[in-house]
Amino acid sequence: MDTVDVHSFIVASRERSISRAAQALHVTQPTLSARLRKLEEDLGVTLLERNWEGIRLTAEGRFFLSYSLQLFQELEESAALLRQREARELEGPIDAVTKADRLRVGVESFVYPALTRPIIEGIRLAAPEAECRFVDKTSDLLVNLIDCEGLDLCVRYAGLEKPNLVSRQLFEDRFVLLYPKAGYEPIGEDMTGVGQLLDKPFVLFDRTPLLVFRDITQPALIRLFGEVPDKFHIVNDVEVTLDIVARGFGFTFLPVVSILHLLDEPLPFHVTLMDYELLRLPIYLTYSSSNRSSHPVERIADAMFGCLQERLNSLYGKLAAATSR
Repeated sequence: MDTVDVHSFIVASRERSISRAAQALHVTQPTLSARLRKLEEDLGVTLLERNWEGIRLTAEGRFFLSYSLQLFQELEESAALLRQREARELEGPIDAVTKADRLRVGVESFVYPALTRPIIEGIRLAAPEAECRFVDKTSDLLVNLIDCEGLDLCVRYAGLEKPNLVSRQLFEDRFVLLYPKAGYEPIGEDMTGVGQLLDKPFVLFDRTPLLVFRDITQPALIRLFGEVPDKFHIVNDVEVTLDIVARGFGFTFLPVVSILHLLDEPLPFHVTLMDYELLRLPIYLTYSSSNRSSHPVERIADAMFGCLQERLNSLYGKLAAATSR
């Protein structure tokens, strides 16, 4: 996929006209039309509909536009920071992010709130003086960042694998069904009573979970209900999801680890542990075997592994206690 074609699509979407977009991009209309056709061919979908009023986004086009805008916004922001640094207008933030001896730690977005504490404890045991950069991203992106030396180590779910990376399995996560307390009868682990949720919105994560919808989410929903629900909320944040469920606005299923940090207090929603064979996700601590970091990454990984396992091994006991309150 060519970024020039993606940028042309963004401009065409904004201008709602091929002629105006071509003028804004300083290209001919045939050139712009060729770029848009190529992008549609690469994606295998129609992004724009042409009519006498101009152009209009299709449903696929609206979906792709949101990601395209985010990508180019992030690129523009990073470029602006670099230009300001070159002009000596801004040095501190760039230096802070790119400091060569900073320990760079990635955490899967689903488990970031729950596992931050043991990760920090492990770092403090092995490298108490380390300055750190923490990022939460999807698991496959974390693996790619480590492979390109953009991170030193990460905690992530199984998925994309690279031959030069060391991955140590921490835990095999399961899924829990989360649904509101008010107005709902408890649902058993055999899913008795789950039918009361069918006409309620299911909270679905975008990005990576959408990519595995056909392989994981859809079969799980069909097994629960015999069909896929008609209503969905789309989100990109675990805390937003939990708030939606707690406020009675929908239901979902999440990895158990994603609610680990909540299990010491009464839960604001019902929780039912789902069938082990239905959904399970190995969690790994991953780092590069050829890491050139100034930090003792393997020693940090060992300490972090111990702290994480201690925390994770308490998970199901905490879950049982929380659901019995």
